[in-house]
Amino acid sequence: MGKYVPDLEDVMREMEWEEKRDSAASYLEKQNEINKEVRRLKRLFKDIDDNKKKLVYTTIEDIAFLTITMKELRENIVREGTTVEYKNGANQYGTKQSPDAQLYLQMSQKQTQAMKILIDCMPKREKVSKETEDDFDDFVSGREDV
Repeated sequence: MGKYVPDLEDVMREMEWEEKRDSAASYLEKQNEINKEVRRLKRLFKDIDDNKKKLVYTTIEDIAFLTITMKELRENIVREGTTVEYKNGANQYGTKQSPDAQLYLQMSQKQTQAMKILIDCMPKREKVSKETEDDFDDFVSGREDV
């Protein structure tokens, strides 16, 4: 009996299956990282007002996605740099900012805006009353050698 030799269609099906498997594994890994970040952030904001929780939790999910995606972009930027070479036609060529670097900057701005929303929803800390403060600041400011 002869040895089985796969034909081109069998090889292509195997390659497609491997790509789908790798893609699914990558998706699940990223989703896992995002969910871990969501849990971490929710712990930080567990004491917020119940009326604000829905807004905050939606924002947390966005921030978690941005954080994990930016981590991937940052790794690409470290490996490949912040610029790429381009060529438009015969005489137009040069370097420009890489798409990963552009996307990273845009996402960074969105993340900063979203973080501001979260910080504004945090419970306000009460100021320390004068009775509970120690007199260290008064001592330092009253010194003549300062």
